Amino acid sequence: MAMKSFFSQPWDIQWKTALVRLPRAVPRAVLSFTTPQGPQPFTVDLKSRGKHKIPVWVWIAEDLTPAEASCMPVIIDFHGGGFVLGSCLEQAPFCSKLARELRGVVLSVDYRMGPIDKFPAAVEDAEDVLYAVLDPERAGYDKLRRHIRQRIHENWSAARAQKAAARAQRAAAWDPNSPIPMSRTPSPLPVIDTVNLDTTRIALSGFSSGGNLALNLALSIPVSAAPDGTETKAWPSPFPASYSFPISLLLFYPSFDARQLPSERTRPANFPLPNGFWHELNDTLTPTYLPRDQAAHPRASPGLNNVRECLHPAARMFLILPELDSLAHQSEIWVKKVEDEGRAEDLRVERFKGMKHGWTQMPDGWLTETEKQYKDETYDEAVSFTKGIWEGKRDVLETTRPFVAGVDGVFM
Repeated sequence: MAMKSFFSQPWDIQWKTALVRLPRAVPRAVLSFTTPQGPQPFTVDLKSRGKHKIPVWVWIAEDLTPAEASCMPVIIDFHGGGFVLGSCLEQAPFCSKLARELRGVVLSVDYRMGPIDKFPAAVEDAEDVLYAVLDPERAGYDKLRRHIRQRIHENWSAARAQKAAARAQRAAAWDPNSPIPMSRTPSPLPVIDTVNLDTTRIALSGFSSGGNLALNLALSIPVSAAPDGTETKAWPSPFPASYSFPISLLLFYPSFDARQLPSERTRPANFPLPNGFWHELNDTLTPTYLPRDQAAHPRASPGLNNVRECLHPAARMFLILPELDSLAHQSEIWVKKVEDEGRAEDLRVERFKGMKHGWTQMPDGWLTETEKQYKDETYDEAVSFTKGIWEGKRDVLETTRPFVAGVDGVFM
């Protein structure tokens, strides 16, 4: 069905889509080089509200203790790409770090994109994965936990096999005069009958268009919420209003306002001149997912919503803004909106002068030393921010990298 939909597109759309999707053909084996410290992900296909399945990449630390495995926090991640490109593969360094250091389960969602699927397909996939974490009555709830439990036991089995091999190696070189015994009966593997995901500790992370999805999950849209006055149905957040545990939102240069095509966005004063081919390509593909007449929908442009009324009261936000980004202007408008509508104390903004959109997702070999340093720093801060939010600490919300803004938020 998907291939039929693809080939029904005009040739201009077909070849441009194929071009931007080429990175998705990179074999997963490349992760052994890009993230050698692991853990490496496995994939679970979760049922959606429709007939399709949602591929979810799952990272779990290989050295979890039984106590950690019995109650794991959950981080749900969304890749970027303007809803027409990108993949979970590019999220591996970030997701593996979160799994190692937050000692939880990281789920990176391979959501539907254009031109095959249309808005709000990506939003619905994001919601369905969160529902699989939160709601026992929803599709995917049991399957997700079953596969996580299986991987944990595989990790423990592999660890015991490694220890047995090490003992055998020592035994092969055993000195009869040594008091160390040649062998020892291995201890039994820990047994966990069910996996308990800790739904009081949840984080949502997203990059660019993925940040749009992460923010969406923390918003409840009331009737008639569209900025142009058109009526929309009430669209609640998967988090019920009664959810009282702090939600960590890690927003990396997100898309808040989809009303402008990429070439129409306000550009920073010192932003490099655009490449005409890529601007044309982005302008052509963007409407294949989000038609222009839906661009102001409250779910398509989540930054337009009333913060006081729509944003979940438990949301705690960590916003990363690079200077050289055509999304920077709309981000600053949203920051001002958050401040004006009474949620400034729940938002931390880190601005990086000289950094460009997407720099934190680029391989280290493509980055300068300064870019790599800032990339590592943002990852570290994302971990410490999330830990602090889950522990109820307010000091992690304090901005540590302010900048002096000129007219219209231009970086000085």
